Amino acid sequence: MKMKKMAQLFTVGLVSSALLAGCGSGSGDKTDTSTAAKELPTEDVTIKFAWWGADNRHEAMKKVVDLYEKENPNVTIDVEYGAWDGWQAKTLTQLSGKTEADVMQVNYNWLFSYGKGKNVFYDLNKVKNFLDLDNWDEKYLEAMQVDGEQAAVPHGMTGRVPMYNEQLYKDNGLELPTTYDDLLEAGKVIGKDNTATGANNKYAFVNMGKVSKDLFIGQMLFNATGKVMQTDGKVNYTAEQVQAVLEQYKAFEDAGAMPTFAQDGSIETNANPEWVNGQVGGLYEWANSLAQWAESFKGGEAKDELTVGAYLEAEEGTKPNVYVKPNFGYAISRNSKNPEVAADFINFLFTNEEAVKETGDSLGISSNKVTLDLQEKNNLLEGVVKDGYAMLDQYEQTVMDPYFEDENVRNERYTVLEAFRTGKLDAKEAAEQYISKQQAALDKYYTE
Repeated sequence: MKMKKMAQLFTVGLVSSALLAGCGSGSGDKTDTSTAAKELPTEDVTIKFAWWGADNRHEAMKKVVDLYEKENPNVTIDVEYGAWDGWQAKTLTQLSGKTEADVMQVNYNWLFSYGKGKNVFYDLNKVKNFLDLDNWDEKYLEAMQVDGEQAAVPHGMTGRVPMYNEQLYKDNGLELPTTYDDLLEAGKVIGKDNTATGANNKYAFVNMGKVSKDLFIGQMLFNATGKVMQTDGKVNYTAEQVQAVLEQYKAFEDAGAMPTFAQDGSIETNANPEWVNGQVGGLYEWANSLAQWAESFKGGEAKDELTVGAYLEAEEGTKPNVYVKPNFGYAISRNSKNPEVAADFINFLFTNEEAVKETGDSLGISSNKVTLDLQEKNNLLEGVVKDGYAMLDQYEQTVMDPYFEDENVRNERYTVLEAFRTGKLDAKEAAEQYISKQQAALDKYYTE
């Protein structure tokens, strides 16, 4: 699949399109599917399953593994899991050494960047008797097809959404922001007593980590220009456009709306103490990951103080088009000695009712028809995750090019941003390098 196909518009929202897909699935209450008679090995088999995520995902996945092993006593599933930070580098090392897991949770962009347009994972079409591909609409499968092969299957689609600590805004006599100007003014109030590096500082909004900062600025550029970051391996922005957005982002920091580089917390996960203690007024996070942030906020005892808010507008009344992507998928190693068992396990994860109940909302709303039916049947779609997807559903959506999230490309953007935030580059210099260094990475890694 050529990259030009990736920046497509989703004119139907994520939730409603998934619901429409589920209506005609004919799955009813079924909890298992197959497209042909399965002939799984009866001798003892061991496969490995690897994933990243937060603690709630780890506990859920381990329970799913236990369920599968109980139903398939000849199968042992070794597990490997951890936080997102460093996971891609670890996976690349394993792939290079052919020590990767049989079943891997994979990020969207890996499918395209790892092989420069060639599929490095097992073609799932070869095991469709064990993994029912008919449970996805073709458009969702296409998003994970590479070089004519089904490199992975998506769990669902997702996007970053704003979630606010509404109580902090109320305590300061403020309404939730709807424009960038609103956020700037809120920062002047909420952060009025902040010190240069104070642990007790309060902020109107925080982008935790480089990914959040990169995507927030990416959305700002999209809002300002109406153009996506890149098309067919070419950056779409002028230096003047990037400079204006960088200056606006720096203004948020200068006003106390967001932390400066020196004020950034050392913990960039939902364990960040400023978030946990209620000192943060809002954050920008994947819709499918909101539950873990709600659980850590004030010990999980103040979820009613949190609310999913509207996307910030460049100017009032200019409703943005927002970036979305497959939140993650599942792939099988080309080196797996038991691809049929690996495929059967993936199918189990999606179609076994107890497995779906165990994962709850820790994985977000699924684009698999059977999974979605089971999520609805068991009332698993609730709270801020459900609200996050409902908010996404109110906006026109654009699937981001997978090279947008390629680490080689993103790191060039982020290195420039860090140099700008620390004062090593001024806005003009940073804007020029933001384009030139990103383009150099695309020239090296992009493929048709």
